[in-house]
Amino acid sequence: MKSKRSLAVLATISLGLTMSAFTTQTATASTMPSPISAELPAGGGAGIGSLREEAAKAGLIIGSGAIKGMTTDDGRPPNYLAEPQFAQVLAAQFNSLSPENDMKWQFVEPAEGVFDFEGLDRLAAFGEAHHMQVKGHGLISGCCNPDYLTAKINNPGLFRAAMVKHFNKIMKRYKGKMDRWDVVTEALETMGGGLQHNDFYKALGPDYIAEAFKIAHNADPKAKLFLNENLVESLPGKRQELYDLVSGLVAAGVPINGVALQMHETIQGPPPGVITEMTNFFHSKGLEVSIAELDVHTLDSVTQAQIYGDVVTEALNAGIKEISVWGFTDKHLYTWLPGAKPLMFDENYNPKPAYFAVRDALRNFVAKTPATQPVAVPSKGQSKRHFVTSD
Repeated sequence: MKSKRSLAVLATISLGLTMSAFTTQTATASTMPSPISAELPAGGGAGIGSLREEAAKAGLIIGSGAIKGMTTDDGRPPNYLAEPQFAQVLAAQFNSLSPENDMKWQFVEPAEGVFDFEGLDRLAAFGEAHHMQVKGHGLISGCCNPDYLTAKINNPGLFRAAMVKHFNKIMKRYKGKMDRWDVVTEALETMGGGLQHNDFYKALGPDYIAEAFKIAHNADPKAKLFLNENLVESLPGKRQELYDLVSGLVAAGVPINGVALQMHETIQGPPPGVITEMTNFFHSKGLEVSIAELDVHTLDSVTQAQIYGDVVTEALNAGIKEISVWGFTDKHLYTWLPGAKPLMFDENYNPKPAYFAVRDALRNFVAKTPATQPVAVPSKGQSKRHFVTSD
């Protein structure tokens, strides 16, 4: 879940105007085929094709984040998977899924030592049933830290010990079920200007990021670990800060495997070539790159489709092999631009022009990918970088 401040800033940058207020609107990999892939919703029909099937032809991961499995109140309707049509479209169109808030600290461990795995268990079971990969998202974020954790800020030893227990409990439970994790999300200030002074920074200083990756690696040495960041495609200064941060982590031998670029776009897409530049930089460090939370907030479907298609096309051509959208139906939309409907399917699960733009971008990429040399997605546990587990 994005903070109101982050959303306002994002909209301001993309719109190119100063906003004094904004409105938040809410509506209530496997490459194996899904068991229900043929059961496309009545609103779509078999003729629309399947993103999942296109991605499978080139060994790509196409996923949806912001999938809610828990029934705990977070301002959203409970358990999206309980709706048959939602579950059908998710399994038919995507080969990967990840939560929005289910793994945030206050929801998964609401009282110290008391864990609520209802939602995450449901997501993991759905992924297994439909041959989908499941990504862990939200181990550390700027929000949702309970009082019992923040009470330890002035005692770094106790704070770090709480991190170890928390990470171990979650990551060991889903070892082999969740193969990659967003360990730290939005470490940098929204507009750039250094690290956010979040609760983890206050307790452990700037080294909290390296500590988090080391703790996560010790909990599951085979998992792929990502740093998740926003707005770097739009802010050159912040992009350089991310380059510097990641370069420092790699140079120090921190067990980081990749960078997850959020890509929440408003009115206009990123400048052409920026996705390629970022991908080349991180690849040069031996890291993977993913598009992690793509959505497009516009007031017309034509512009929206163009941005979706352009982002996916450039990402694929740059060598990105994992692309996830931040939800797929406007029934569960979240926007900071009044009137925008940022996702690929409407409230009734009908595909919008944005869906066809993404589908065609995948098809065009597959068409030029030699059949004898498919793009390989690293298997679970495989990584370009290797690390030694420490105590």
